[in-house]
Amino acid sequence: MATASRKTVAMLFLGGATIDERNRLGDTVTKAAHVKPWLKAMSEMDIIAETQGVFIASGIAAVGVPEWQQVAEAIRELYDEVDGFVIVHQLETIPAAATALSLMFTSLGKPVVLCGSALVSLEERSPGRRSIKNVVADFGAKASFINAVQVAVSDISGVVVVYGSHIYRGNTVVGPMTAVHGDILGKIDFGIRFFGHHDARHGRALKIVSSFATNIDVVEYLPGVDVRHLVHIPRGTVAVFLTAPEATQALSNAVIQVRAVVPETMPVILYGSDSSGTMSGVCPVRALSRSAALLKTMWALGQTSDLKKLRKLLS
Repeated sequence: MATASRKTVAMLFLGGATIDERNRLGDTVTKAAHVKPWLKAMSEMDIIAETQGVFIASGIAAVGVPEWQQVAEAIRELYDEVDGFVIVHQLETIPAAATALSLMFTSLGKPVVLCGSALVSLEERSPGRRSIKNVVADFGAKASFINAVQVAVSDISGVVVVYGSHIYRGNTVVGPMTAVHGDILGKIDFGIRFFGHHDARHGRALKIVSSFATNIDVVEYLPGVDVRHLVHIPRGTVAVFLTAPEATQALSNAVIQVRAVVPETMPVILYGSDSSGTMSGVCPVRALSRSAALLKTMWALGQTSDLKKLRKLLS
């Protein structure tokens, strides 16, 4: 454990590290060799804590469950050595990452802070694209990363998101991050002010449940469409995730149609309404967004296929 006089923060890089659009060495992190120059360019963080960098992925390509599992494993390995964690993450998928990590960490006694900045492409750096190029400066990327380190050494535990000067409870964040909303835990100005209840640090053992079942058939019900034509059930499918753009009475009929073509032992996970939750083999899932509901479903199915246990996990 780091000494009380000098805090230590592990920074895990998964995209979203751009602090200047000019693309000089140290301006962003897209490979492991960029970590040290970036930390040097962000030397202001050293006033708050000693930082060490871990490269997970560039964040340029798709980011999902495999990368978040790598993050969880890196946190497991470093957990006893540092006071907190900052995940520098691809900006547009931070809400999904916060949901997934909140599910995986069933006991977390330290802060895991997600933050990121816009990743500006070469095309966006071309002449005549100033409005896009200025997005990094307008966002205040450096200040956001410094704020994240402050939160990582504060007396809080759990997964949180720092965007600008605000701290959000991780499992409530709904994007896009440029118009983020969720439960605000606090604000950073000359210090950190927490609002209302928040979980403090604790010394209980870290527990991670990181299995996700990704072999799910995702079906969106649209009124007037015979849902049976939308269900494909590829080999190895373990469940059908059924969603609708809006709550509708016809959704119950859609569930009946799906159940008619899905094997009796295969659960149908229903997002958008719980009115059919008592039907045989149907489990309603409650979450703030469709993507959060799908991640919650994949995580629950990664733990069990028993319908009764699924219902409990998904509720």
